[in-house]
Amino acid sequence: MSILQVKNLTKTYYPKKEGLAYKALLPFQLQVDKGEFVGVMGPSGSGKTTLLNMLATIDKPTAGEIIINGTNPATLSNNKLALFRRKELGFVFQDFNLLDTLTVRENILLPLALDKVPYKEMEKRLANIAELLSIASILDKRTSEISGGQKQRTACARAFIHQPAMVLADEPTGNLDSKAARQVLDTLTAMNKERDATILMVTHDPTAASYCDRIIFIKDGAFFSEIRKGDRQQTFYQNILDTLSVLGGDFHESTHTRP
Repeated sequence: MSILQVKNLTKTYYPKKEGLAYKALLPFQLQVDKGEFVGVMGPSGSGKTTLLNMLATIDKPTAGEIIINGTNPATLSNNKLALFRRKELGFVFQDFNLLDTLTVRENILLPLALDKVPYKEMEKRLANIAELLSIASILDKRTSEISGGQKQRTACARAFIHQPAMVLADEPTGNLDSKAARQVLDTLTAMNKERDATILMVTHDPTAASYCDRIIFIKDGAFFSEIRKGDRQQTFYQNILDTLSVLGGDFHESTHTRP
């Protein structure tokens, strides 16, 4: 079952004053099936963020279409789009985007509270996901009282608790040390394998990318290549490094421990 279909997607930015239009994304195709964990990589300025912003329904395509779980968000009114985004998408950001005034529990439950899910169902889902992500012991703490890795696992729990069609992760390990990064990647893998969650992750980090099922590489706004994991993560990791060396641009081999 296809969760995401991207068809001939393009994005052109037009300057307010006279000047050349900038084509950030050329006609781009992508399909992500239910239960896939897909990575997107490319040098700085390659179009990754542009693609992610359109998938997140934050920005609108110049041409082409995006279909998420059977719906084209571009056809929705602003009110319906906000509801669609809240129900169908989950988000994990590099800087966590947690609310400091709320506890870990309250941050995680926020999507369910907005949807007015019954209290018993909220608590059931919370207990389940907190145990899976090993954060049950910190539920009553404020975000200022927990580590970066715990913050990101809290953000992951918030992204998955309302069972969205797809979770978009933007450099989720970018602000973490190697141990915390591995815990977050294990978290994403657990949600993918045990919950059949569909995840699309943008990353610069080859180690993080090696946790995915396949990687889409972008260069200069266009599809460059794709590689799939196979049976061995270490081989996949090396293939990612080899592709990045051909791709060129602004990459770091890894700030984290190799797989």
